[in-house]
Amino acid sequence: MAGLVSGAGAASAAGQDVVDFEFDNRVLQPGEGWTELSPTGLEGTPDGTLIYTLSKAPLTDPAWTKAGLPTGLSLDPDTSCKAQPGVVGVYLCSISEDNPFPSIEIEAAASTADNTTLHYGAVYAPRGTDLAKAVKDAQIVGSLPQDGTHAARTVTAKTLAHVARNTLALNAPSLRPGATVTHSVTLHAVDEGTLDVSFMPAQGMRDWEEGETQVTLTNVRASSPIADCDASVNLDYGGITCRIDLGQSSPTDVTVSYDLKTGATAAAWNIEASAIYGVYDFGTGNPEKSATFPIVSSRPVPTHYAMLARDKSGNLLWHYGTGKATAPFRDWTENVGRGWGVYNSLAKLSPITVQAKGGGIVGRDTSGVLWYYRTTGVDWEPLTARTKVGTGWGIYNNLTGVGDVTGDRKADLLARDASGVLWLYKGTGTTTAPFATRVRVGSGWGAYNQLTGPGDLNGDGKADLLARDTTGALWLYKGTGVATAPFAARVKVGTGWGAYPQLTGPGDLTDDGKADLVARDATGTFWLYKGTGVATAPFAARVKIGTGWGDTPGTSYNYLF
Repeated sequence: MAGLVSGAGAASAAGQDVVDFEFDNRVLQPGEGWTELSPTGLEGTPDGTLIYTLSKAPLTDPAWTKAGLPTGLSLDPDTSCKAQPGVVGVYLCSISEDNPFPSIEIEAAASTADNTTLHYGAVYAPRGTDLAKAVKDAQIVGSLPQDGTHAARTVTAKTLAHVARNTLALNAPSLRPGATVTHSVTLHAVDEGTLDVSFMPAQGMRDWEEGETQVTLTNVRASSPIADCDASVNLDYGGITCRIDLGQSSPTDVTVSYDLKTGATAAAWNIEASAIYGVYDFGTGNPEKSATFPIVSSRPVPTHYAMLARDKSGNLLWHYGTGKATAPFRDWTENVGRGWGVYNSLAKLSPITVQAKGGGIVGRDTSGVLWYYRTTGVDWEPLTARTKVGTGWGIYNNLTGVGDVTGDRKADLLARDASGVLWLYKGTGTTTAPFATRVRVGSGWGAYNQLTGPGDLNGDGKADLLARDTTGALWLYKGTGVATAPFAARVKVGTGWGAYPQLTGPGDLTDDGKADLVARDATGTFWLYKGTGVATAPFAARVKIGTGWGDTPGTSYNYLF
């Protein structure tokens, strides 16, 4: 296996710390990447010289007749490493607290023969010790005790065809809530390496939050002592790592089995198990295998929603919903766009999921041009490039995305003009012309200084509208699903809402199936109003959820949507 130097390093010159290094064997793919001769672990504070010796044969020959690199290999030492004058294959590297890991890069040309092996030695010479003797020791370090300051290791080039002889097979049956099921990975090992097994949401699933799958990983065992395994208990962000030490057993098969215990209320996740056998230290080419398995559950995976915000610098910030009432957003944000300060009005057309699915966003610039950003379905780049909708939108003093209020499954837009008339722009579902000709909803809407589309607040499957008047009273307009009269008569649902400069309805933030509301007050504090599903009292008492995220204080937000 990849060799380690460990153990008590000898004391340095008088008064210096004891220093203990670790070094590994390395494996290269010809024509792909590089590896470094460098300590992989260090205890103590070094001060002196780290000597590297390079040979085509084991480091046991005092005559040093095989010095240098095998055919196909090349090297690039860092600036702290210098070739020993007059001696082939010896490099002296200055090592100190400020430069504790001096290194030499080794590459293998694409034409390098399979199993080409470089033997390298590493010897630490503390400042004030006999450097000439340390060099001699480094040339024969393979015959010396391997302690914390003396190491003999190898760099081996192995072709893709060679490494492909290591194969993997996965056994990954379905899981069921409340049950424990055994999974396994069988490795046919030709080379030493590291077996890593990890888990992730299968294609089409959203990312999970820690502990959300309710699956724990226990009872990891191997069919052979050649596998030394460690594992984490939590499947969500953990996995299994097994170091495979073949010894004299090459090639051989080993099966690593493990139990997956599923909680009684687990949702219907599809999970991908991935196994990689790491023979190479760098790059592609390591054997890998994956398998997808479901949790067979009647409980669907809840949809999580994102909140979008613009700060005073014009950055568009993506807040990733967690489904947790106490912390409904992750404690960091993604900056998904710059230059959004050009818009004097912004609106999302419907709640946007953390998988970047939803009706998209519109922005109106100062010249009255309306632009449309479609969602991509990719959370790390959630919006497409903008598409021009049209001109003349400067006549409106409010734009509000309200979801589908016409029953055609397309997100719609409301626009209020200066005379207080509210207009409905039905969504078309197309990118080039996302809205149909406007339809008049009604007059008198100038009484409101905030309009918010929160989604379905009363559980009837129809998108609703919230309106706040100048006295701070909040009114609910229940959706009807009828384009010609999209809202029922208003119902007063609270007072005192004038304390909030910004309101937004991101969707269900707490995994209870009810649409919620987020409010930001004048101090930059954010409050969560959990939805109740009851039209007459659609929100529970507010809960404080933060004063900003990451490095962005709440006072710097000037738009929530």
